[in-house]
Amino acid sequence: MLSRRMQDDELEFAGSKYPTVGIEIEFQLLDPDTFDLVDGILPLLRSYSEEPRIKPEFTQSTVEINSSVCADIDQLRSDVTGLVGELKRRCERLGLALCGAGTHPFSLRPAEITPLPHYVEMEQRMVYLSHTLKTYALHVHVGMPSGDAAVGVMSLLKPYLPILLALSASSPFWQGQDTGFASFRQRVLAAMRDYGPPPSFGSWREFARCFENLRAAGAAHVVRDIHWDIRPSPHYGTLEVRVMDVQPTLRETLMLAALVQTLQVYLLRCWQRGEPVQPTLLQQWWAQKENCFRASHRGVEAQIIVDETGHVRSIKALTRELLAGLAETAEELGTKRWLDQLETWLDTAQSYLRQRAVFAETRSLREVAACLVAELDADLLVS
Repeated sequence: MLSRRMQDDELEFAGSKYPTVGIEIEFQLLDPDTFDLVDGILPLLRSYSEEPRIKPEFTQSTVEINSSVCADIDQLRSDVTGLVGELKRRCERLGLALCGAGTHPFSLRPAEITPLPHYVEMEQRMVYLSHTLKTYALHVHVGMPSGDAAVGVMSLLKPYLPILLALSASSPFWQGQDTGFASFRQRVLAAMRDYGPPPSFGSWREFARCFENLRAAGAAHVVRDIHWDIRPSPHYGTLEVRVMDVQPTLRETLMLAALVQTLQVYLLRCWQRGEPVQPTLLQQWWAQKENCFRASHRGVEAQIIVDETGHVRSIKALTRELLAGLAETAEELGTKRWLDQLETWLDTAQSYLRQRAVFAETRSLREVAACLVAELDADLLVS
């Protein structure tokens, strides 16, 4: 039985009649001469008091943009291109450069925490760990019709997290070292208490009960205090995918957003009809943890476990199979051209490979950071 408090204060899921899409991008703020991280969020916010979609994040070297709620990827493209273009111009006027990657290649100093009450409280709970969080994520929200649908799709989506992580991997360097990982951001976050794949829930009420217990124990005040790789966002009526590294370009960002929207809509329909999903991947927690580690290590070249006998398949092959299975849904949503671009991009070079190629040629991590800045600049010129 739910307690009387829970019945009176049950978490409400706003719900969305249409599978809308929105994104959050956590950009790095850099010095344009040294290309090191710079604590620039406070002066940037002072110049941006009229734009609520430009926001601070946990560390002062981060600026977050929130897109509008968009009907499709083309609307999202128009929305974020203008927003990021104006953000870049404001940064330049303040002597800041804007950069997209999951980690900074060489910054050594501890992160400075943004002095807002919520973040100060987090710093007090996390102590030293809070100053290691120089990580930058791409979050994609897709509208869900109900809380039950959101947690149902969340469970179906968990085995696909390694694919999304591998495709987005853009953090091979950390504090001046080549880590050997495609996404070292994931390994940094693994030290935190509530990052990683979420539990599965049979209903929205079951999730709400879990959240109420976390709140009663002082582990969370609001749902955004839960940092799982996927989580429901009840206020927005969305399911939010949080596993991906930030991308250097908006084109890559939009390809990944198109994949997440299409995949969630496909899984929603499978959940509603009780149909199996394709390709079938293991639901077991141990396999999901192992596969996410492998994806963070080898990126798109990773071989992940796909059945209970230990058989493995490459993420590249699974991605192509997944894209073929999503073709009908993509046609309906208008995401097909974005997914076609993503399939072609599989055979070129993801960000972690491009960064390593720059370092191999120049032996300079400053040049790696400079190239990341230049990629975003060039992308905005053609967008």
